[in-house]
Amino acid sequence: MSWSRRMARLLPVFALIALCASCSDFWVSENSIDHVAVAPSALLLKKGDTVSLTAQTVTVGGTTTDVTTTAKWATSPATSTVASVTTAGKVTILTAGSVAITAASGGQTGTANILAAAATLPATFEVRYNSGSTNIAHGTTFKVSAWGAVDSGASQDLSTYVSWTSGNTSYATVDTNGNVTVLSTATVGATFTINASSTTSSGGTITGSTTFTIT
Repeated sequence: MSWSRRMARLLPVFALIALCASCSDFWVSENSIDHVAVAPSALLLKKGDTVSLTAQTVTVGGTTTDVTTTAKWATSPATSTVASVTTAGKVTILTAGSVAITAASGGQTGTANILAAAATLPATFEVRYNSGSTNIAHGTTFKVSAWGAVDSGASQDLSTYVSWTSGNTSYATVDTNGNVTVLSTATVGATFTINASSTTSSGGTITGSTTFTIT
């Protein structure tokens, strides 16, 4: 077989290799860093509070490595006057306001969202929902939000500063943005709770929840 014919036969192979190389996921190793997890990721603090955050890299294969002391910590925006953060992830609240604390490692960045009050934090969260009823049908998706009063102000949406969990992931799931999905396999008549929580400087938590019934 002539050289030109061999090359003609190999052209589709070369094209396939080039196509695969252009797909970012094709060559991804299980040891590649998928994301950086900062904990706690949602905090409600007060002026003068200090809190130590941790950072972990999480690989595609699920392996975690503590990078708290090696990650690059920063405030977002970088010019924020609300808080300062050390190279070891220790945060000090300087004044009331909102700020994000980021930790970068291995080309990925994780974030902790912080709302700082001047003096008073809510005792609990009111979990609101857009479904109109706590009776929820199979396969339904809806959004929840967390509300509470900070200092002497009126109740406000604090959803950015809470972590969401489902009380029964066999019945319903909730993502980091408060989007709830009721699973089609859930038992009719069963109940589940959607919980909101935020960490305080003392290591305690502010919580709130609402219970739903599957119809």
